[in-house]
Amino acid sequence: MKRYPRPLKEAMVTRLCSPGGPTICKLSEETGINRATLYYWLRELGKGEKKVSKEKRPMDWGPKERLQVVFEASNLSEADLGVFLRKKGLFFHHIEEWKKEALESVSKTPARGRPCKDPEVVAVEKENRKLKQELRRKDKVLAEQTALIILKKKAHEIWGRDPEDESS
Repeated sequence: MKRYPRPLKEAMVTRLCSPGGPTICKLSEETGINRATLYYWLRELGKGEKKVSKEKRPMDWGPKERLQVVFEASNLSEADLGVFLRKKGLFFHHIEEWKKEALESVSKTPARGRPCKDPEVVAVEKENRKLKQELRRKDKVLAEQTALIILKKKAHEIWGRDPEDESS
């Protein structure tokens, strides 16, 4: 059984885990190292010690990360952009797509002030306010009429019936 030095093992696992890196079969053909050995190293070094971790796929990136990459890429020349994209494991279409998403999300939100409400909701709220105002007004009128009736009854108890009230 052949023994390999630790730095070589780590270098092979790093190549396997890098974005766009070779497959185990291709790396085995290139280096002459058995595929089973490469699988073992990947399992041993990739999980056990957590020294090498596979980078996230572009579709797994969060909005903050995407926006940061778009900003970084916008200031680069074409040659530097290629190096930047290879380093991040991205393609140009990712940057374009993320830039479009960011611009769409910015255009959907109002620039200042309160957020816009749906016109139907605004109309319903306005009608609700009018109905509540009318209800309060009618409650006041009802309370006033009730008070008048109670006072009239008490007056009749105290002074008796008025001949004018009986005729009507």
